[in-house]
Amino acid sequence: MSGEELHKSYSARWENMWTQDGVLKPGQAFDAAKSSPALSAQLASGGLDVCGKRVLVPGCGRGYDLVEFARAGAGLAAGLELAPTAAAAAEAYLGEALSGEEAAHVQVHSGDFFAWKCPTGEAFDLGFDYTFMCALHPNMRADWATSWARLLAPGATLACLAFPLNHDKETGPPWPVTEQMYKDLLLPAGFTLVREEPVPAELSHAGRGGKEALLVFRRT
Repeated sequence: MSGEELHKSYSARWENMWTQDGVLKPGQAFDAAKSSPALSAQLASGGLDVCGKRVLVPGCGRGYDLVEFARAGAGLAAGLELAPTAAAAAEAYLGEALSGEEAAHVQVHSGDFFAWKCPTGEAFDLGFDYTFMCALHPNMRADWATSWARLLAPGATLACLAFPLNHDKETGPPWPVTEQMYKDLLLPAGFTLVREEPVPAELSHAGRGGKEALLVFRRT
């Protein structure tokens, strides 16, 4: 199977996962029903400054992280979803969760991260990657790094909440990852590492304690 064929075959599974038993419900399977506590803590402490910035969240699912970014003052919180059903679920959830003023700063797009371009042609100031890289087939990882470099502006921040670390399975999704893997992929693609820290268990979703770390990169 060629790389393009693998990409199409692997990507097709996500729409199926969102629809195989009816539309995926909050809290079901990989839907955690809320944003990561680690992200909320970073935004509350100023560890990630998003005020007035353009933020991209690929694989945004139902859009929980978009709510956090909008409420933290992002100029634009854009979610990208490959599965049309997921994008529709995000639109519905955001319509209920956000006020009219907050909603004005949020968008959901359907598209393939590896080919997608912002409709306005503008690059993003911050990217947030959580349960996205680990969902990709390992053969797609090099393209993941170069796609992030393409979508982020020079000087932009890429915050990667690495998961699952210390994974007891060799297959996926989610595929096991390491902190070094993120560095090996992103540093040659034009990023520098700003900081790296473990995520305390109390700031992880249930069952993910000890399996997460935050790595923050800057696009050079």
